[in-house]
Amino acid sequence: MFWPFGKKKIGLVLGGGVARGIAHIGVLKVIDQYKIPIHYLAGTSSGAIVGAAYACGLEIRLIEEISLRIGWGRLLKLSFFKPGFISAKAIEDLMIQYIGDKKFSELKIPFAVVAADIKTGDAVVLNRGRIAKAVAASSAVPGIVAPEDYEHHFLVDGGLGNNLPVDVARRMGANSVIAVDVVPAKPIKYLPRDPFQMYGRAFDLVMHKLSLEQRKNADILIEPEMDEDIWHLDLHKAKRLIAAGEAAAHKALRHLQKVYR
Repeated sequence: MFWPFGKKKIGLVLGGGVARGIAHIGVLKVIDQYKIPIHYLAGTSSGAIVGAAYACGLEIRLIEEISLRIGWGRLLKLSFFKPGFISAKAIEDLMIQYIGDKKFSELKIPFAVVAADIKTGDAVVLNRGRIAKAVAASSAVPGIVAPEDYEHHFLVDGGLGNNLPVDVARRMGANSVIAVDVVPAKPIKYLPRDPFQMYGRAFDLVMHKLSLEQRKNADILIEPEMDEDIWHLDLHKAKRLIAAGEAAAHKALRHLQKVYR
């Protein structure tokens, strides 16, 4: 199968989006199907979760099966006297259960995770030490998941600092970048029905605006689309999200083939 990448080093960027990050699994299925080599991987929040599993060598089939079984009940390890309802330790434990307590240095695919320092607002790139702890930090949605104390940083969801870290993948060495943005660029169809949906929608609007420059800098931008509004807590829509990721990846990569034939 012909690709215009030549001998370029390909970076894959998986953006955050809470439940919508499950769509990344569908994209990965297509990337494997098209046999596109991934030399560098960068992820934020839910993109970091899926990216960590892929970088650790977990089969896509297994990642998909896990996503269909995971519900919020698995993550509800409540934290008391901390600025978050859910402990970041719950996400850390979940990662260890499925990929082991691995370190970044053990990976075959160089992998970087992006979190945000709640004190300074700066994006923090994590690429050494324990993967599970870094992913937990990147996934700590402010006000819902307690921040992670990580090497003198008080870290929260990387979406506040860099939700689509195309620049990180390029600094790692990628000279061709495929970016997957799961934050909807189009208007929602219905108004939020509860405070969680309202909070999630507001968070999406901020992340989308912060990602505009990164979207432009990607060589290939993949945007999964759904016929319905998908909210941050909709883990039960995993099958539909995976299908949307597959459809969007096929569309983007087939178009690329036609352009360069």
